[in-house]
Parts: sequence; C-alpha cells; structure tokens
Amino acid sequence: MVSFMGANLHAGENPPVLGRVQLPINVRSNPVSVNGSRSSTPATVGNYQAETSETVEPRLVHKWSHTHSILCVLPYAKQELLFCGTQDAKILVFDLQTYTLKTVISTERHDDAASVLCLAMAENEQFLFAAGSDSLVRVYDISKAEFPCTHVIYSSVDIGDVFSLAYSSSLGTLFLGAQNASILWCDLSPNSASSGSEIKYERLPHVRYDRFFDSKGPGGSSNTPAQTKKTHSCLDSVRLVETKPDDIVRFAHNGFIYVMEVFDCHSPTAPHFVNNYASTYQSVLLSGGGDGSIKLWGISCSPRITLTELQTLENTASILAMTIQESYVYVGLSNSCVNVWDLVTNQLVRSFHFCSNNELTSDFQEQYPGQCDEILSLLLHNDCIFKASTKSGLVKFTLRSNPVPANLPKDVSNDSIVMSHEDDLYNSAFNTSSTSVLAMGKFSNSSGSSFLVSAGHQGLCLWDITNAGLNPKNENKVRPTKYNHGYTNNDLLTSLEGFISFKTISKNPTLYLEESRACAQFLSKLLVNLGASENKLIPVANGNPIVYSCFRANAPSVSTKKVPRVLWYAHYDVVEASSSDDWSTNPFILTAKDGNLYARGVSDNKGPALAAIYAVSELFQTKQLTCDIVFVLEGEEETGSVGFQRAITENKSFIGDVDWIMLSNSYWMDDEIPCLNYGLRGLINASLSVSSSKPDRHSGVDGGVSREPTMDLVQLLGQLRGPRNKINIDNFYDDCLPLMESEIKTYERIERIAAEKDIPNSDVPSLIAKWREPSLTIHKIEVSGPNNNTVIPQTAKASISLRIVPNQNLETIKKQLVSSLETAFKDLETDNKLKIDIFHEAEPWLGDPTNVAYKLLYKKIKENWGPNVPDPLFIREGGSIPSIRFLEKSFSAPAVQVPCGQASDNAHLKNEKLRILNLYKLRAILFDTFKELGDSHSISI
Repeated sequence: MVSFMGANLHAGENPPVLGRVQLPINVRSNPVSVNGSRSSTPATVGNYQAETSETVEPRLVHKWSHTHSILCVLPYAKQELLFCGTQDAKILVFDLQTYTLKTVISTERHDDAASVLCLAMAENEQFLFAAGSDSLVRVYDISKAEFPCTHVIYSSVDIGDVFSLAYSSSLGTLFLGAQNASILWCDLSPNSASSGSEIKYERLPHVRYDRFFDSKGPGGSSNTPAQTKKTHSCLDSVRLVETKPDDIVRFAHNGFIYVMEVFDCHSPTAPHFVNNYASTYQSVLLSGGGDGSIKLWGISCSPRITLTELQTLENTASILAMTIQESYVYVGLSNSCVNVWDLVTNQLVRSFHFCSNNELTSDFQEQYPGQCDEILSLLLHNDCIFKASTKSGLVKFTLRSNPVPANLPKDVSNDSIVMSHEDDLYNSAFNTSSTSVLAMGKFSNSSGSSFLVSAGHQGLCLWDITNAGLNPKNENKVRPTKYNHGYTNNDLLTSLEGFISFKTISKNPTLYLEESRACAQFLSKLLVNLGASENKLIPVANGNPIVYSCFRANAPSVSTKKVPRVLWYAHYDVVEASSSDDWSTNPFILTAKDGNLYARGVSDNKGPALAAIYAVSELFQTKQLTCDIVFVLEGEEETGSVGFQRAITENKSFIGDVDWIMLSNSYWMDDEIPCLNYGLRGLINASLSVSSSKPDRHSGVDGGVSREPTMDLVQLLGQLRGPRNKINIDNFYDDCLPLMESEIKTYERIERIAAEKDIPNSDVPSLIAKWREPSLTIHKIEVSGPNNNTVIPQTAKASISLRIVPNQNLETIKKQLVSSLETAFKDLETDNKLKIDIFHEAEPWLGDPTNVAYKLLYKKIKENWGPNVPDPLFIREGGSIPSIRFLEKSFSAPAVQVPCGQASDNAHLKNEKLRILNLYKLRAILFDTFKELGDSHSISI
C-alpha cells in the first residue's frame, strides 16, 4: 500500500501489470542459446556482452589426462581426495593438495573390463561405492591406506548396467538405479542379515550362464570355466552381498534410472520439502529416469525397508542429470533443457532451453531436430547453473541475472560458455575427437573456497568457482543462517533483517521467482521454529505460493471450551526498488537510523507481518494464547493477488473455520495519532476502445468524411459524469448507505484533529467524498498512429476506474456500467466499434467498529501507547484491498484492520521506512489482544 500524508493508496487494488511477465510456472521460457566460443575470457551467449554481466568467471586451477574417458567424479572434501570412474574399469584417485595421482583402483581383473558409471559415498567419507556396466556394486574402505574392496553387491535378477547409486547413512542402506528400470536396495548395516546367506560365485552377473551369449553355436564349443575361476580368486578377500528378492521395485520407471538422491527426513540439514513427509517416513528418495519423470519415494523401515511412491513429476524428455538446492530439484534433460521443480508445491517453476542455434523458437526441438545436446551433469553455485553436455561442453548459466538490455535479441541471456569444444582450452584439456563434458563434481576446502571438477574424454579439469557468478559491484546479501526459537524484539529484528533481504518483487518474476519462493520457505521454517503446529506452502497457479501456518490456543483457561479462530492476512511480496532509484541505503539491506528502519517492504508488509508472528509466538511459548491463530501470507498482493482467491477456495476445508479476519496493511492519517481502519471502497478498472474499420488517415484528406473514433470516445466518456460530478449510470446510487449521525460525529472529530495537525483535505465534505462516496476517474487516453497533429487515429482507447462503496453490489455495478456505455454508444449512431474490457475489480469493505475485536484493539492501543498519545481514530480509506471482502465472504467472518505505520512511511516510494516504536507497539498490542480475545465476553471502551 502506498501512503502519502493524509492519503492512502493500496497496492493490492492495482490491476495485474500489463508489462509483467507471467510467472513461468508450468510454462516454458524462451530458449537460451549457447553458441559461441571462449577465447581469453568467457563470451556471453551469442557473442553479446550485456552491460550488467560483469561477473566473476571460473578460473582453471589444474588439469589431468587419462587414456580413456572419465565417466563420473566424486570429491572427498574432508580427505582432500578426488575419485574418478573411468571407461576402462578404473577408479583414479587424485590428491587435491598436491594434484598428483595418488593411486589407481582396478575394479576388474579380467579381459572384460566394465566401465565405472557411477560413484557414491557415505556421509562420513569412510566408504566409497562404485558401480557400472557389470551389474556389480563395489564398496571400498577409504579409511585404510590401500582403499581395499570390502564388499561386492549383486542381484540374482538380471538388472543390466547400474546407472545410479544413493547411500543413506541413517538407514545404512544403499539404493541402486538399474538399466532394467528397477530400484533395488541393500542393507549394509552391521546387524544386517545379508551376511548369513550362502553365496555361489557362479551367480555373479558377469559370470553366470547367459542363454544367448554363452550358448554353443553351430560348430562351436562350450566356454571354459577359466573366467569364473579367475573371478573367484580375485574375490576371495571380499564379502559378497546379494540383494534380497523382495528389496526391489520393479519398473519403478518406464526407462533406465539415471539419477537418485536420498534424504533423511529428520536430519537438520535436509531440504525443507522433506518436512511434508517426516511424520510418515524416515527418509525420502528422489529418482529420475529415461521416461522423463521425477519420482519421490517414501522410505519406511519397520519392520523392513519398503518404498512407497509419493509424487510423480513429468518432464518432456529423459532425465540424465539432477541436483537439489533448498527445496528445488533441477533436472537436465536429453532435449537440452533444464527444468526446475518446487518440491514443496510440486510445481514446475522454470524451464531453461539451450541449443546451438541462435534463431530457435520455443518449439525449437521440433523445428531443429538433432540440434540439441544432452545435459549429462548439473551443479549449482552462487545462483548459477553449471551444465555439462554432449555438444556445448561446460556452460555457466546465471539464474538470477540482471535484466538483459533492450537492444539484445529476446532469446539471448546473460550467460557464458566456460569451456566448449571450439576453444583452445578445451582442446588442450580433452580429446578433440569428442566434444562432450561427461561429469562434474563440486566441493569446498577448509578455507571456504569452492571448486568444480569437470570430466570428459581423456581429460579432467579443476576450476576455482568461489566467486563465479558474483557481481563484484553488488553488495553482499544478508541471508538468515539460523532460525531462532527466541521471541524477543532483538530476535524479531534479526528475522526481519533476513526477511527483507529476499527480493520478493512479484511484478518481475523472471528475475525474482527464486527469491520469492525462497522467502516463502524462509517464512515457513521460521513459523515452525516459533511454534506453529501446522505448516504448508499452498501452491498458486502462475504465482508465488501462499504460506499457511497455525498456532493452537494453549492457555490453561481454554482447555474445556471452544476457542475463537483468527485468520491473520499479510503479504510477503514487495514493489520493485534499486539503489539507483536515489535510495539513501540499499533497499534490500535493513538499515536502522534515527529510530527508523529503512528497507523495501519494511512497512508494506514485512514488518507488520513479523510483528504479528512474534506476538503470537511469545503467547504460544509462554502458554498464554487464548485463540487459534492462522497465518495466511500471500506473495502476489502487489500484482492484484494473482491466483489468491482460487487457492484459498480450493484449500478452504484445510484452513478450517474462521471467526475473525485481521490484518495490518494500512497507515495512520498522520505521524502521531494511532488509527483503526474499518472501511475501504471497491474498484472496477475498465478499458474502453473505439475503433474504425478504416486505417489511420490524414485529417486534411479525410477529415469530416466519417465519424472519428477519438470523437466518439470523448463523447462517450463525457456522458459518464454529469455537471455536478454525479455518475450518470442508471440506478447507480440506489444501494448507497445513508450517512448516519454517528458517522458524522466521527468525521467531525477527525476534522478537528486534522485542523490542529494541518492535515490537508480532512474537512468533513472531503472525508465523505474520498471515503464513503463513489467516484469515477478517467486515467488516460491513447490513440493509434504516429501521434502527430494531422492524423485521424484508427483506434482510441481510454482507461477508467470506478470506485464503489459498501452495500453496492460489484456484479450489479459492472452490468450497469456496461449497459450504460453500450446504450450511449448506440445513440451516437456511428459505424465505429466499441469494446469494453473490465480487467480488474475489488469489492468494497465495511467493518463494524462496535464489535468485540475492534473494542479490544481500541482498548489495547490506548493502554500500550499511553495517556500522552491521543486516543485512536476510527478511519476509512478510499483505496481497495481485494482480499479483505473475499476472505470475509469465504469464511463468513468479520474483518478487522489495525494500521501499523505512519503516513510518512513512503511505502512504494524511495526510502521506505517504519518507525521501530510503531513495530514494537503493534507487537505489544497484538500480544495483549490475542491474550484476551478468547476470554472476551463483554468489552467496553
């Protein structure tokens, strides 16, 4: 909401911004080209250099060579070792201190060497797991000098190649993703029963008899058992473990299972999405396959480990790579796309397209078959995606970049090729006969530096990516590193500092989608840590999620009675801001100065939202909460609450019954007198367009020949309002409420105080006109053509708004407006055409200042501000907040609004601020209110 001295404008009433790019949720974005080569420094995509692309690029630290391709890499950061699986059945072990080859582990000792396709490690870095094309998994003890093989795991089922591994330290279990589309698992814990079974060497996959390959052809001879004997001798010193017949999910995917990751639901380091399943499952497994699906599996372990399919997220091509950051899963596809899924709301939130052709459209795969390369590995660092692929090499793609300059083609992004097959650097590192980068790994050393390992054909490179992707001109972000359980005012300020740091600009989702969704997860975690018993992110189609949370009443006095249930509404999105907008401080770093807090969103609406959260948390943690409090925090209020009503309607039964709706999304009339807001006008935004079948014409040639669209539009607009400022729509004023004597007394009190404080436009007639009377405004008129003085435009457009008041029916007024315009246009007897588009609306709202909640808030405001501050004013406003009346009607509950900020807070403007005293007072007022609301039977002012 925008606040000026004596006047308030609510942002939520604004229509969806026409220039706002639709949130790329469940839709594909423009393709991103990665053509071009790297010379001395990485080139931007398509050889364009964006003005805002001055970011630090990766630095090549070291490179190694090998006789065969390196297919997988796995850094052991604590032990400063790098393990690399090769095409020729070896595991290369490099020392990351000296960059030397420490040792070579041979995974097979016979002529049929099997490629090492995947590696995995135990969390404590004690064991290494390696698997490949021989259907075996080998376990190596890394704590011992020679890295001995301690176990060999196999299946009695012909599973084919093992493409992926995931080890759960908490379960002591290894999960295998296989070529036959199965997921298998093997319990390796010390008390596992696997060791008791009798093992026969001839049952190993690569030596067991195969009806096709081992059969005797015409004139041929039977194979000798020499191979079996050789294998027998080399496996004498290891423990063979056969997976149990029941420890398998057959056809877990309709394709090869290329990637897997497992998370302990109860680990403090687990991503937030696992909280959705923690009450039922011990761990969650993610798998991705050749069928293009991501599957989430719940892992139960009582009495034995079982997998339950929880979710399936469908993609358009095979999944070859996967990485997880926070609660997002990034998957690299065989059609050169990277899809990003939110695992909390199970929504596709982004789709990045890469190709070697600069002119590709969104349907590039169909138009240019064969041009796309497969993405074989993905990593994330500093808001950048690093992707390894078959044709483009190693590419760095910026996730949260600055806007691309307007003079660049729309499909060019601010991204750079780190290394491609066209570069000298690539050719010196890898075999030029192939262009693929096959695998990547990332690790950080003890000093905090970050490194990326890229592997390809006969080569391996180590890159320093510590500052890669960072803009050296940008100030460091403040991000919350922990979530306090405390509820002091200092804790409140600490959380507000982290809350502010998220650039939750809903108007520009292309740049800030990740910021907004990360902020929603931050709020969700904070609410849980502060005591919320229920927590959920409610997905919104093409919008940021709604944060839902509930604190249950726990005061001793409520144990035997039904308690009131309060829904607190707020929003976490903000309007845009940048340091270049003449801010005195960085708008996304909370700055305290002269008793005020400065930052974008500190007053609208992040500060008031946290004041309410901390008031409720303190009551809950001290067992004084007398009512249930439900928090509903949306992320699209500044763009007209996109998708909010539908999401709430679909989740109404989940939210439950509500007795009161409360919010703080408004301001005082001045800087000194507290207020309670009890009324808002409604809003209808409409666009009127009058057009001719003739093109733009010259007035010297065609002037006066026919009716002109602009003249018709002007006459039409002129009939909407009479000479005494009354709106000329039939029956428009029929439902307007009469002015009551009590209302007049309220306005007269405000007029007296406003005169003393020199607040403009606050006399009784002005207050009535802007608070409780309808109004009509013509905002702009636009015409087609070159906009010079000799052209008769083919089309003339006008934007109008109609402010309606409580008791006027929104649907009725819309119909009356359209009917009045169509009738007036028909009377013009013109050949031109009229088009009416109502593109935004909000219902009016009128609260009851005499109800229990308003009386209690009035009382607590007086008590907390003390006798030296004037008594609160009951005010109305001329703006609109669409969600208030919708929530009232949805839950059949009255709404109450308690403003927090001062009129000078500059919401939506530069140097937005919130007085610290106002923040603390709102918290104290709400603390006292929620402490008594459940016990409030009779309250008098």
